[in-house]
Amino acid sequence: MSKSMKQLTQFAACAIAALSVVACSSEDSAQQDNAKQNTAKGVATFDGSQPGNGTRALTRTTATYTLGGDAKVFWSSADKIFVQDDANTFHQSGAANLYNPSNKAKATFSLASGSFTLNNREVRYTGENGTDANTVTIASTQTQTTANDFSHLGTSGDCGTATATGSNGNYTFTLNHKASYLCFVPRCMNTDLGPNIKLTKIKVTADRPIAGKYDFSTGSLTQKAGETYSNTVTLNTSDFSLNTTVSSLSTNGAYMVVAPGTYNFTITYTIKDPTTNVEGDIVKTVSSYNCQEGKVNDITAWIDKDIKDYSNEKYYLWDADKDYLNNVSIPSVIITGYLFSNYPKNSSDNRWYNEGLYGTQASHSCTNTPNANEMCWYADQGDPHWDGKTYWISHGHLYAGGLWILKGGYIGINPNAAPNGQNYLTNNALLLFGFQKVPAQGKPSESVINHYFYLPATGDWYEGELEMLGTNGCYWSSTAAPNSSVISGVSLRFNKSTIYVHDNARTIAFNAWDFPRGL
Repeated sequence: MSKSMKQLTQFAACAIAALSVVACSSEDSAQQDNAKQNTAKGVATFDGSQPGNGTRALTRTTATYTLGGDAKVFWSSADKIFVQDDANTFHQSGAANLYNPSNKAKATFSLASGSFTLNNREVRYTGENGTDANTVTIASTQTQTTANDFSHLGTSGDCGTATATGSNGNYTFTLNHKASYLCFVPRCMNTDLGPNIKLTKIKVTADRPIAGKYDFSTGSLTQKAGETYSNTVTLNTSDFSLNTTVSSLSTNGAYMVVAPGTYNFTITYTIKDPTTNVEGDIVKTVSSYNCQEGKVNDITAWIDKDIKDYSNEKYYLWDADKDYLNNVSIPSVIITGYLFSNYPKNSSDNRWYNEGLYGTQASHSCTNTPNANEMCWYADQGDPHWDGKTYWISHGHLYAGGLWILKGGYIGINPNAAPNGQNYLTNNALLLFGFQKVPAQGKPSESVINHYFYLPATGDWYEGELEMLGTNGCYWSSTAAPNSSVISGVSLRFNKSTIYVHDNARTIAFNAWDFPRGL
């Protein structure tokens, strides 16, 4: 084969290469393999045949992966490579011609220019859309539409090098991948919540760049002067399921390409409950994380670990002996509007309210709740903050809505008189929308958050129907209240726009909480 002849040649390659992993087992973990590398070889030949006479697969560069095992990477018919000719000039091949559409590990690549007779020719792969042997772009936004599908590998920044051994058109090579890869396998341990939430995206933020346009002239990724790089990569997913209590690739395995390096990662999982339309971020951190060339790292996450479940919180008619759902069988997963018929209707039911007249102090379920005066202090002097970003669970669904109020010791509460000097334990004036305030928006700062306590907006029950779950908070005091038309009790009520003390009919079931009166 003459060096001076222009020739159409083919280059065959096996891309089962250089991705390895160790599985993980802890609550939230990121496992790394700093030693193991797959050395499976492929076949490459310059055989002078025409391209295009084989069956072409309609897939992208992709990989299959098993937790704790190796990743197997496959070519697609869209892939091209760059090959160094006898004059050390790189030429781009034509699109891959797959040997076998059912086993895409082997492919041939044809080159229409360059002379290839010398030993040990260098091969570079710079991604499915690569147009330059010396440049690789790791995307700061990546997209995966199906769980456990790494078909976006070639468009997200995958790259590799090889030395093709042989001469005069007959070569073999194994592609060594040079990017690093993250595999996310989040789980939800709350079996009621898991089926009702979805994973919409994963954002990884590092303490230095992990994406951008990199120089690849040395066969490794290095930053270029004058280029702009990103410390963040966002992987958009198509509402992957979180209905698993174990790490499960088939359920939600999500893959990301990043630049090699050692990083401190902040990982943000965005989850959504389509029924309640609540979407929020769950943040995890990983320190000193080593992302090596050609390695897959598993990152697990217990998504609901820090999300409080209020499903078992009890509701009472004012100072009832038993809670509203005592001996009532309802589904574990319900939402606002759920209705049941055997709610308490008269005093023969131990779920009925305390019928004591005005001046009565609670002696059953509301004994330890704040009295009417104390409730006025919490509303008027408690520096209330509405928080729509603290996520919680109720009856199998995700919510975000609640109020932060100063603990009693930071207010200086007088249980014998309200802030206006009135004693509502003996004064029979109605407290309709009393001491009304507009809450500040957002959670108090972390520096003072321990001064506050949190009340979720868990709504109420009325005549067997669950109301306002996620939008309103309703909490009984220990004080009976006068009312000209119905027997009532004093309560603290709030929503996003207001907090107030109110006289409510005792036939509505509210929460009965003992608020913190100290520091």
